[in-house]
Amino acid sequence: MKFKNRLIVITALVCSIGTVIWYASVSGAVKVQNGAAEDTIEARPVPTTLVTTAGKEIVRLFPGTVKARNSVDLAFSVDGVLVELNGREGRMVHEGEVLARLDERDFRNAHNAAKASFRKADADFKRSDSLFKREVISQAEYDTAKTTRDVAMSEYRISEKALEDTLIKAPYDGVIAQRYVENRQHVKKQVAILGLQDISEIEVVIQVPERLMAQGGVEKFSDISARFDVGGQNWFQGDIKEYSVESDPITRTYAVAIKFKAPVALKVLPGMTATVRATLGNSRESFKAQKAAVGLIPVESVYSGSDGKSYIWLIPDSAGHPRKQEVQLGSMSGNKIEIIGGIEPGRRIAIAGIHSLSEDMFVRPMHEGQEGLDG
Repeated sequence: MKFKNRLIVITALVCSIGTVIWYASVSGAVKVQNGAAEDTIEARPVPTTLVTTAGKEIVRLFPGTVKARNSVDLAFSVDGVLVELNGREGRMVHEGEVLARLDERDFRNAHNAAKASFRKADADFKRSDSLFKREVISQAEYDTAKTTRDVAMSEYRISEKALEDTLIKAPYDGVIAQRYVENRQHVKKQVAILGLQDISEIEVVIQVPERLMAQGGVEKFSDISARFDVGGQNWFQGDIKEYSVESDPITRTYAVAIKFKAPVALKVLPGMTATVRATLGNSRESFKAQKAAVGLIPVESVYSGSDGKSYIWLIPDSAGHPRKQEVQLGSMSGNKIEIIGGIEPGRRIAIAGIHSLSEDMFVRPMHEGQEGLDG
């Protein structure tokens, strides 16, 4: 009986040990499998890019507004009734073309009367001159005849100018930008009738920050071109025409006008928007005075920490944990920003989802051309 009880106890003990060993082996296997699954599932794909090398020349983009080469408001120098107005807005006109005309009848009558008076005064003066030379008339009579002739000549020229001023002609080739009055309207002198703009050559006005003006100004601009928003991706070469030496009191920027030949296949009008591209070369003095940029990264890859410093996320080339890295920023150019410290060219950084990353995550670079979690 005792032997039988011992056998039952030993059998139970062996079964218990076997169960423990089986559970441990199964549990270990599950952990290994779960660990492998964890590596696969938690390797979150992150969009990345490589830090590129920064050069001493930087390409910058500036928003701009199109402006006409010349712009003038045309007005009559005399009062009158408008009888002709070729002022349809948007119409192209040529130099010397009649744009507006006043009723000239009163001016012509006054001109004819002044012409007749001058002819009579001139004839009287010629007779007086002949008589004076023969000492028939006095000096006073001669002077009176000469003064009368001179006054009549002035009145004749004034009436002639007034008659000419009943016409407004285009001073240059251009486009009618605005019409201020209607035909058959009585207009006053010096009141604008039409607005004319010369668009044979156009200008694009951009605003340049004072920091750039202080570091060499527009003299450091080269390879200047513009892309008009109405013209797609075509770029047109231009040159700096002029710039202001006083900054805007609100924006603290300086206006710079860049001239372009009007595109042949594109109708660019004043007020349209454009993007100006320029290469900025740093002078040797300003380059030495500042920390040289060592890299360029997309602006969307940088974020500000709670300490007010700037950071990026370093991403492993294969898979692993991201690392938060402080960087020192330089100036911005388009959608790129200079790095003057904290990272070197060639390192891989995150360019999206930067606010959701943490150093305890398991990540990998997203495959090129892929999107989402399958990237």
